[in-house]
Amino acid sequence: MLVTITAIAISGIYMSMILTQPVTENIIMESKQWTSHPLGDADPGAGNTGFMYIMVYPHQADPGTAYASNLSSGNAYEYSDSTNCELTGETPHSTAVDFVMKVRVNNTDGYNASGTTWEDSWVRANMTIDFDFLGDESDTAMTEQEIATAGTTYKFYNYYLNNAGSGYTLSKGETFNITSATFDVWE
Repeated sequence: MLVTITAIAISGIYMSMILTQPVTENIIMESKQWTSHPLGDADPGAGNTGFMYIMVYPHQADPGTAYASNLSSGNAYEYSDSTNCELTGETPHSTAVDFVMKVRVNNTDGYNASGTTWEDSWVRANMTIDFDFLGDESDTAMTEQEIATAGTTYKFYNYYLNNAGSGYTLSKGETFNITSATFDVWE
């Protein structure tokens, strides 16, 4: 009987020790931040995320459809596959235009491996355009349009500014200057 009481007393003390211990919760946080990718030449290099081209394109009434595919530089008023030079071509006055930038995102930047899905919200682009007469666009968020996915290796996007659906119409003699374009990925 003494053995039974001793065993019950010891197990009671042990259980009270377990029940009075604080519960520890481990939270694992992954360090992520917005990382700017250089806007240089059209080929960001094998396996890299980067800029492909920038265009001044005829205004599209349905940009969700029009910009969901690769655009032809032959249809653009002005074009460049480098942000380190002037655009080629000439934008006509009295014609509505949109500004379009194409980017490529690799799977180490925009692909959620744990969820096995592309995360469109992990990519963004902004542009600043100075116009002579129109109101300037100052570090304006561009609208994202997915173009294509190359499996789990790359995803391509067109980003565009279209003046809230109206396009930008230059007056005769008016010029514009794209003073900055940024392309960021949440990494």
